[in-house]
Amino acid sequence: MANFSTVWKLLLYKLIVLGIMVGLFYLGYTAVASVASVQALFSSVGDFVLSFNITSGFHSIFTSIYELFVLLFEVIAELAVEHTWIFVYFTFLSLIVLPFLWKFSDIATGESLYGYMASLTRTSFVGALVRKSGHASLYSLMRLVIDVPLNLAIIAGFYGILQILTVGNGVVSSLLLPVIVFVYFTLTVGLKMALFSGWMPAMVVYNCGPIKGLVLGMRASFRRFFKVFSTSLMISAIVIAVNLLFGSFSFIITVPLSAMFVLVFQMVMFFGSQGMRYYVDLDTILTPKKLEETDKLKTVKDLL
Repeated sequence: MANFSTVWKLLLYKLIVLGIMVGLFYLGYTAVASVASVQALFSSVGDFVLSFNITSGFHSIFTSIYELFVLLFEVIAELAVEHTWIFVYFTFLSLIVLPFLWKFSDIATGESLYGYMASLTRTSFVGALVRKSGHASLYSLMRLVIDVPLNLAIIAGFYGILQILTVGNGVVSSLLLPVIVFVYFTLTVGLKMALFSGWMPAMVVYNCGPIKGLVLGMRASFRRFFKVFSTSLMISAIVIAVNLLFGSFSFIITVPLSAMFVLVFQMVMFFGSQGMRYYVDLDTILTPKKLEETDKLKTVKDLL
């Protein structure tokens, strides 16, 4: 809450990214707007966004998502064969441009949080975005290489769950489907969050490149992995529940808030793993136990 101004700047950045992406996708859409399957897909997406906010049944929501998956696969197959260049363009935007721009702001947000935690200083978000553009670009590219396959695997698993449990529209699946989907995303997103939670903070704190930051960050995460993982599970459960509860219209607010929440967790985790003192507010300073000392004791024990 003390850094809420950064939240709104992060929100503005995300909105700018979404605006850019909508414009770029529209350029490609104009070339294939006459294709019936493409029109049907965009119409179905619009109907789903509306139904997500007014429907009371989670099973109907997940059934709609499954139908969107099926329609999306049909559109992808048709574009790949009949409109290859448009297919390549959409794929490039979805798998390269959007993830790159979405993660580009993490380093600047981390700089703002680091200044507050270390010395209660205010760091300009826009200034950090410009000043750290080099590190942010390399970080986004490396996150791209790692995140895209992982995210596609998570989505593939989600599709498999929908394919199995939406068949027949039975009472059992109606009761179990929301629970299974919630647990699945909590586990997968929580594990991914725990593994890479120290990456961005390591780059910010030690002012290093993405490769060294990844090594230092994973070392910090694994120092107390089960604690980090359990906290990641709790955070991912809260984030998923909040976004599901308030519907798609609220994403414009809940998504940036969730992103800030996760980044705060990453910074606190890293500070704690390094034994670094940090401000919670003007009157509260936390001094975590320095875990490097524990690492050295374990090393000596193993040698003995």
